[in-house]
Amino acid sequence: MGEIMEQIFKTLTELIKNHNHILIMTHRNPDFDGMGSAFGLQQIIKSFKKESYICINSNEKNKALVKAYNLLKENDVYFETVLKTKVNELINDETLLIILDTHKQEMLEVPELANKVKNIALIDHHIKNKSYIKDITFSYINANLSSTVEFMANYIKYLNKKVDPLIATFMLAGLEIDTNNFRLKTTSKTYEAASFLTILGADNTLKQEILQENKQDYIKREKLIENSYMINDSMILCVANEDYYENKDLAYIAQQLLGFENVKCSFVIGKLKENLIGISARSIGDVNVEEIMEKLGGGGHLNEAATQIKDKTINEVKKQLIETIGG
Repeated sequence: MGEIMEQIFKTLTELIKNHNHILIMTHRNPDFDGMGSAFGLQQIIKSFKKESYICINSNEKNKALVKAYNLLKENDVYFETVLKTKVNELINDETLLIILDTHKQEMLEVPELANKVKNIALIDHHIKNKSYIKDITFSYINANLSSTVEFMANYIKYLNKKVDPLIATFMLAGLEIDTNNFRLKTTSKTYEAASFLTILGADNTLKQEILQENKQDYIKREKLIENSYMINDSMILCVANEDYYENKDLAYIAQQLLGFENVKCSFVIGKLKENLIGISARSIGDVNVEEIMEKLGGGGHLNEAATQIKDKTINEVKKQLIETIGG
């Protein structure tokens, strides 16, 4: 581990130890990278004998995450949460807010919290967007990382601490999902992080069970893939119907579309909930999809990015995307 990372970990540790009241928050529509990192971080904070709460949504749509919450409860594994509707009640002058897996305020589960908390720490692995949260106490944004979990696994290793095997399992799930099973953004350090999580007790069999999906959901996705079409010589587009989809569904389809002949870049548009449309974009590297998604209010990586657009129809979002690509 280099001196720079050691100093980053040392600074983060001192910041945590200097606060007795800590809130942890990731992006809305959370995934296993953000939430797995949150679980891991909370166990670190607990080892420092500090109080912390992870902000969650009571209407969580990610079925795999709901399984994770239930498993933690069933196995009496420590974790403390606060509903997004109640989080404002926990803020005081001594609160430290730690943001994981995003650096854009509008992407937060509770965006206004960034304006109410004086001390903020931020850890992310996406390309830095112009609308990043400013005036914060601690910031580490590294687009070369595969995931936020990779950072958190290294932090746990630096501290010479452990997390519960169940949480290590969730973290491994987040790392694998964000790298598409080690096919994207993967370096030797990514494998080292996965190995370390396995040493901590991450269970591959349990991880697969958590991520198992409903057969009808799978069939629904595959039918969408059949309806995709090329919008130019190298880009493919899939526009979902009016059903609701999860972010992971759009991301999965976008990734699958890259496997087709002549496809260098893929886009998938779908409705996440009422008045919210999502776009997931993937590239084999020849097209910078992060730049395209940034123009639409999102962000991500060179070959993996996304955005969410409010109060527009699917057709309006489709038109806006095609105009952005053409422009």
